[in-house]
Amino acid sequence: MEEQALAALRRIAGVRAAYIVDAQGVVAGAGDDRLSQVQGALLAAVVGALRQASDDLGVGQLGETMLEAEDGAVVAGTLPGERAAVVLAGDRSSLGMIRVELRRLRRGG
Repeated sequence: MEEQALAALRRIAGVRAAYIVDAQGVVAGAGDDRLSQVQGALLAAVVGALRQASDDLGVGQLGETMLEAEDGAVVAGTLPGERAAVVLAGDRSSLGMIRVELRRLRRGG
């Protein structure tokens, strides 16, 4: 499942890398630049903190989150099994298409 999910995300124009993370760090990755263990652990911690925050704030389970920056974006979407897909996108990427694919993956499609 991981490799298919990552391949679908990588096909979107502007996606530089895509990863599946769990509470411990990166489970699988695809991209031009592999994450270090420290970076993978950081992404896993960010997703975990956002999951906890959405529960604590009473807005329900985290679906997806987006961090936009000067040169691109980090988009994360939860997956079944306490995992999440994290996408590193360039500044000209299609964030809408990334979100559509993350939602399809979340539904198990």
